[in-house]
Amino acid sequence: MLRFSDFSHLPEVDELVRQLIAEPLGLVVVAGLDARPAAADDAPDTPPPSFLPSGRATILRILAGELLDAHPDLRCRVVGEDRDVLHVARRFRDRIEQTHVKPPLSYAEAIAAAPPGLLVVDRVTPDNLGPLLAAARSGQRVLTQLDTVYHAQAVAHHLTGLCAPDSDLSALRWVLSVQRLPTLCPICKRPADVTADQLAQLEVLGRRFRSLGARHAPQDGGAFFAAAGCPVCNFTGRQGDVAVFDFLRLDEPAGDPWTRPSALPMEAYVWMLAQRGQLALSDALQFPEHQLRRTYGLLAGTEKRLGETTAALERKTAELDGANRLLNQRTRELVSLEGIGQALITWHDLRELGDRVLKTAMELSKADRGILYYVRSAEWGQILASRGWPAVPQEMGLARSLIYENLSDREPQAYVTTPPGLTIPADSPPVRAGQAIPLVAHGIPAGLMVIQSTRKAKFSPGETALLTTLAGYGATAMQRAGLIDQLRIKINALEEAQEELARRERLERELELARQVQLSMLPRTFPAASGLTFAAAYAPARHVGGDFYDAIRLDDDRIAVVIADVADKGMPAALYMAQTRSLILAVARHSQAPAAVLRDVNRLLLEVGEANMFVTVFYGVLDTRRGRLTYSRAGHDHPFLVRGGGLEPLGGRGMALGLFAGDIFHLSEETVEVRPGDRLVLYTDGLTDVVGPDDEMLGYDRWVEAVLRRSSLPPAEMCRALFDDLTAYRQGAAQFDDMALVVVGID
Repeated sequence: MLRFSDFSHLPEVDELVRQLIAEPLGLVVVAGLDARPAAADDAPDTPPPSFLPSGRATILRILAGELLDAHPDLRCRVVGEDRDVLHVARRFRDRIEQTHVKPPLSYAEAIAAAPPGLLVVDRVTPDNLGPLLAAARSGQRVLTQLDTVYHAQAVAHHLTGLCAPDSDLSALRWVLSVQRLPTLCPICKRPADVTADQLAQLEVLGRRFRSLGARHAPQDGGAFFAAAGCPVCNFTGRQGDVAVFDFLRLDEPAGDPWTRPSALPMEAYVWMLAQRGQLALSDALQFPEHQLRRTYGLLAGTEKRLGETTAALERKTAELDGANRLLNQRTRELVSLEGIGQALITWHDLRELGDRVLKTAMELSKADRGILYYVRSAEWGQILASRGWPAVPQEMGLARSLIYENLSDREPQAYVTTPPGLTIPADSPPVRAGQAIPLVAHGIPAGLMVIQSTRKAKFSPGETALLTTLAGYGATAMQRAGLIDQLRIKINALEEAQEELARRERLERELELARQVQLSMLPRTFPAASGLTFAAAYAPARHVGGDFYDAIRLDDDRIAVVIADVADKGMPAALYMAQTRSLILAVARHSQAPAAVLRDVNRLLLEVGEANMFVTVFYGVLDTRRGRLTYSRAGHDHPFLVRGGGLEPLGGRGMALGLFAGDIFHLSEETVEVRPGDRLVLYTDGLTDVVGPDDEMLGYDRWVEAVLRRSSLPPAEMCRALFDDLTAYRQGAAQFDDMALVVVGID
């Protein structure tokens, strides 16, 4: 039996697992992300942009097994749509009962009917979260899992959004988040050259973990390693992966449970693995940034697959138009059939029709053996029906050339040999008479009918003529039935395509409305300020994003400049952008420090904004009297300070707004001197992510070169020249993201 210790690599985890197992009642949620395709490959010396499969289901099964092992009298009820939810040791199977959820049985009914003990549910949904909490409050141990990129308090917030507003989440006891990260290659890893800045960052991280009140914070020190690269790891510096965990325990009724620190935060867990040499030092220090990159890769992969599906639907629609025209022609021809042909036309199932034609032919000719082949294409056919032959494989595929071997596909002829695709037993009576009758509809071969007799010496000319006429009627009916089968398939595909087209039209309308909302938020003019010259350029993408910028006069000497990028597309991003801009404008009038402004905006976004959205922001205040820029950077791309032909990226640390609250949210405030002749360049990631015709991104280095090349121009000309450079690099390639650029000249 697998145990939790087989996956954890830190002794601190053992005590937390023992506490979880000993919990007498309450809801335990195991959170992690299932495997999803990535958008693109990243550089070989950096972590992959996609999330690795978390192994969440395995952790769920291990916890269930350890609960059963620790409590011998505990019985378990498993509820889920999948019958294969829980794998535990054989010795526990007599203590486990399975409830398969399928209509008319609902999750709520299955959970309510569960007896006291351990309740394991395969997933959390908006419909079953309420019953899960009710079961936990009634005294049951409840274990379930959630497919999500969130961890710790973010999972608790997500659960709050899934249930009714007045729901009581006090029964939630533990949130165990799991993720897998690539480990260093043991062959080529090397000791890390820890810089003074990294040491300072490590000390800050250590103090932060301890200040959060985490029960298990990492200690100072450790032997840190860096990735190198060798043939064993394909020169990536990483080989294999390791599970990292976050233990959030909600066992205290006092205070706000959603801002309570984890007993063992995932960032601390990552740091401790880095101290033990399993993860690269850079992976530990840049863990939040890497999480954002992975999330972006997940979103980009989804958008790419949507585009590919749309293109495939457009091609299928064109094919369906051609098929419909052909079908209309065939249907008009079939209307003229009479007699037995009309009767056969009423049959729509191809196999039943083939059997009916063959049965009628054998009755008319008094034959005792018959087989009918249907030609599906210029290369292939199949056995559609047979009578009188032992063990004929129904609908067996055959090459068309084999069906018509030594036969005409237009004229009937005598045929007493073994039909194609059959093996005749040695004791089978010999064939005395036989006819091979081609099935031809409107001059097109549709198949072959072989009629044989072990009793008759021959078939009369009248019988042969009758079989030929029947074969013509049958061929026409079979051709129509085959087309109907194809039509059913294509009609279903057409209906799906029409639904997709309608959805795309709604999306286009939403995108246009979002574009109008976004453009209405951008300033048409900048405030006049002595010593400052503002210029901006903006190019929206087809898929509207949430880029915006603004300049806000605070007083006679100070002007705030802001640029931001919402991490989403369409109308939700446009509305979130408008909401963020309004909050910044409101808070900026009352708060002096940039960090204070962004902290207040982050708090307000968490209160009134969408739970699954966030925004990166650069907010700076230019003081023209003192000649300085004070700013904070909330996860946004580093702006540039261009001076004397050189370029300096503005530093500072900070997390995107709208994700984390309280002590988890961190943000620094920086101040730099500005002089006459300086240029402040703000931009969004749509500029560095411009793709050329060879699918290669412009990238950060080329963007820096372009800024330096144009830095001597006045701000307005600099904006135009840089956008001209980006247009020349694209060479007509599609633009996938909004591009926003603000240049402030210090006069």
